[in-house]
Amino acid sequence: MQAEHEKKFLASRKREPAFIFTGYTYWKEATTAFEKHQLSATHRETVESLVLLPSQLQGDIGEMCDRGHQEEKRNNRKMFIQILESLKFLARQGLALRGSKNDSESNFIQLLRLHNTDGKVDAWLQKKSNKYTSHDIQDDILREMARKVLTDIGDSIRDGGFYSIMADECTDCSNKEQFTINLRWVDSKLQDHTEFIGLYAMDAIDANSLAFSIKDVLLRMTLPLSNCRGQCYDGASNMSGAKNGVTKQLSDIEKRALYTHCYCHALNLAIADTIKQSKVCRDALDVAFEITKLIKFSPKRNAIFDRIRSEDEDGSTVGIRTFCPTRWTVGGDSIESILSNYDNLNKLWEECLETSLLPDVKGRVIGVQTQMSKFDVLFGLKLCVRILKITDNLSKTLQKDSLSAAEAQSVAKLTVTTLKKMRADEGFDLFFKLVLSLQGSTGTNPPTLPRKRKASRRYEVGSGEGYHSSTVQDLYRQHYYKALDGAIATIENRFDQPGYVMYCNLEGLLTKAANQQDFTQEFQKVTEFYGTDLNASNLSAQLTTLASQFTGSTDPVTISDCLKYLRSLPEGSRSFFSEVCQVAKLLLVMPATNAFSEHSFSAIRRIKTYLQSTMGQERLNHLMLLNLHKDKLDGLDLINIANEFVKGSEHRLSFFGKFDAK
Repeated sequence: MQAEHEKKFLASRKREPAFIFTGYTYWKEATTAFEKHQLSATHRETVESLVLLPSQLQGDIGEMCDRGHQEEKRNNRKMFIQILESLKFLARQGLALRGSKNDSESNFIQLLRLHNTDGKVDAWLQKKSNKYTSHDIQDDILREMARKVLTDIGDSIRDGGFYSIMADECTDCSNKEQFTINLRWVDSKLQDHTEFIGLYAMDAIDANSLAFSIKDVLLRMTLPLSNCRGQCYDGASNMSGAKNGVTKQLSDIEKRALYTHCYCHALNLAIADTIKQSKVCRDALDVAFEITKLIKFSPKRNAIFDRIRSEDEDGSTVGIRTFCPTRWTVGGDSIESILSNYDNLNKLWEECLETSLLPDVKGRVIGVQTQMSKFDVLFGLKLCVRILKITDNLSKTLQKDSLSAAEAQSVAKLTVTTLKKMRADEGFDLFFKLVLSLQGSTGTNPPTLPRKRKASRRYEVGSGEGYHSSTVQDLYRQHYYKALDGAIATIENRFDQPGYVMYCNLEGLLTKAANQQDFTQEFQKVTEFYGTDLNASNLSAQLTTLASQFTGSTDPVTISDCLKYLRSLPEGSRSFFSEVCQVAKLLLVMPATNAFSEHSFSAIRRIKTYLQSTMGQERLNHLMLLNLHKDKLDGLDLINIANEFVKGSEHRLSFFGKFDAK
């Protein structure tokens, strides 16, 4: 019992039981003990505690302990908000969280130390526990931020109603197949939005696995597939296969989810087909590829070329630009850089041949030099520039996220019209004169007619003599027309997609109604296909009212005019045209290209670099989501994030308490 009392009441290690429990029975011994106790350390400690502490404090001991605990939690909350701000900044900018050597050298810790104006950060980081800076804590915080962003996206898409699916695959730096999923939707103001949803690490990229991933994402976000009105992928068989592709599997569930082959992919394939069909273009591109390899893959030849270009009296030429297999808007610039450096390239080959070269390299240099002296190559390079400059501009336009499938078709038609206008005798005559002037300035051999040859027996039809061009101009006119015809035909074929027919009906329904034309055929097809999406009787009445808004227009009303008018209406007036706005949403929700997926691949290369190749899939997903949705990340309330973080743990709640805005 005495031991229990000592444990409960005594704090000093030097205990004297006679003064606390046992007492004295002989007073002489007590007075001697009093004198001895007065000089002891125990007495001095007790007096100091009695004089210094209670004289400065008010209230009972419970209240004093509670105030100290509340102040400690307040300091913990301030420090945790700084941790959240640091993680938010690094995630927003796509910067690495960890360091190259240890955690103390990481970007995260060093960013925290920038706030060390009063020494509190260093004191916090020197603690042995409860620092809340570990890798697992970082993952928890990033997960909470990403969950909040994804929840806001899901709520917005559900409010918008319809959405379209965009997906593509790529390989990251750790050789993992990443399947990116994005959604496009239109809000009540008829403004389109494209949202990155997440990445799937795929073990297999067959159609069944990819379709399951898409369905799983929609299920997790509580987005019904019945609201899907579009699909946009590349032309790979696992995505667009007619029998068992992802498109077919989703269309079997929801037939209104129309498929569009990404127009940028389609245009790239169309240009590739054009180059293959034209011999002069094909040979010229082979020479251009060989030139870029000889220069860009050799630092020595690249340095010589830079010196020659700097010594050029003109000095206005750009360097050689390489062809990029993943960028579809630089082909014309790459070939044009070769044409502008024609003389400098010939000087480079002469200087290289004067040095000792390996036999295979010497043969390649002589071959390129010989080819560049031919008029066919010069003509082919200039013709490629003429075609690729136009298609590159189309590709750049198609890559805008706000462009709908219907708008992209009109831009493609404008490009085809431009190419058709170029296919005329006047256009060729001007082009041929331009190439002849280049031939004189570059020292290329003049054009000549090839030797007449008899066609192979298997190509002979009848007994007449085969056709041979009578003049050089006629010969190259054939090459010119063949290349343009190939470009026109391939673009028209690639852009003529089955799903576009319904979008033409949607567009025709609005434009014909606005122009007070008969829209019965389009109205019937649209209402039959989309069914419950539209109220036929209300739509008919609203289309009639829409026509009255353009009665004073002298020019034909276009789809852009209709959309501009609907977007300019206030919220109340827009609800008056509710069914017309539904038609506009169905028209706008389908993206023209899957370029946003390509943009997300670029983000993967920035976030998961070869120095961070061991990054887990969950962290990669969260960092990607926060980096690609900077606007939503900037709008996050860190107080709410902190409260969500501590809510699920009793220890965190007792350590931080409740966060408030103060």
